[in-house]
Amino acid sequence: MSKSPHMITLAMILLMAIGCDTDQKISRLEKQTEELKAEVNKDRAAVDYDLQAKCSRDANTWFKENYSPDKNTLLLNHTNHYNKSLNKCYVSVENHYLVWGDIVSGAWINDIGLWDIYENTEYGNFTVEHMMSKSVSTDKVMTCELFDKKCTTVEQFNALARPYLSN
Repeated sequence: MSKSPHMITLAMILLMAIGCDTDQKISRLEKQTEELKAEVNKDRAAVDYDLQAKCSRDANTWFKENYSPDKNTLLLNHTNHYNKSLNKCYVSVENHYLVWGDIVSGAWINDIGLWDIYENTEYGNFTVEHMMSKSVSTDKVMTCELFDKKCTTVEQFNALARPYLSN
């Protein structure tokens, strides 16, 4: 039984129509996938923003509960950062204070700590004593470590802390 040319033509048209429909479906699915990816990224950005805002609020509360200036305080400041990759809220607290209660003595401490506020755990500390006299000024590093890494300068401490305060 031979196939008529009309049947062959009809079969080819049907196959092309099915092929075009498949291409259109794939194109639509690819477009929907891209739209869903964009929506997920938008939702992630909103969640990240919410976590950063929560960290900031909670860090301010934590700081007020744990630190307050007194008559020996020269500087007391903090910065916070929500570290997305570690899912932690870190606070860096810097406190400069007089050693003997007056500037005339010429001695003051610079203390910097890196804290996880939700665990209320200090992960690192840099403390240096500054001594001043009429002709000489000396700095004595008392503590410089972050996690189990030791350091000897504030620059080294800041370099160790940087990955936790950024991402």
